[in-house]
Amino acid sequence: MNTAEDHDAIRAVLDGAIEAMNAGDIARLQACVSERPDGVMIGTDPDEWWSSHQMADDVGGDGGGVTAHNDHIDVHTHGDVAWVEGRAHFTDASGHECPARVTSVLVREQGAWKIVQSHASIGVPNSQMFR
Repeated sequence: MNTAEDHDAIRAVLDGAIEAMNAGDIARLQACVSERPDGVMIGTDPDEWWSSHQMADDVGGDGGGVTAHNDHIDVHTHGDVAWVEGRAHFTDASGHECPARVTSVLVREQGAWKIVQSHASIGVPNSQMFR
């Protein structure tokens, strides 16, 4: 049975991953993601397609002055699987913001929620898709 406590724990993992990413804290970021070899993280850039731990190693750097922020996340659970979707934004060093859409799948591993899949995208209007 999933509870509000599970939802709070899932949000804490997602917030912790963002904080770790923004701080360049690779160890903390790795602690948020699953050990599964088939875990995948897909970023906004076409070349950002990593296994969970490749992402932690690559994204755990300085981020080029860009920070990520979750704005609104909806959490859904079924047993030991959770999925989330929501809105986020990126902020560059000069304070400019870019809205993003995010999804993640988490699994409960040894009693703790871990991110096994995540995806961030920047929406482009259909009228501009081929420009």
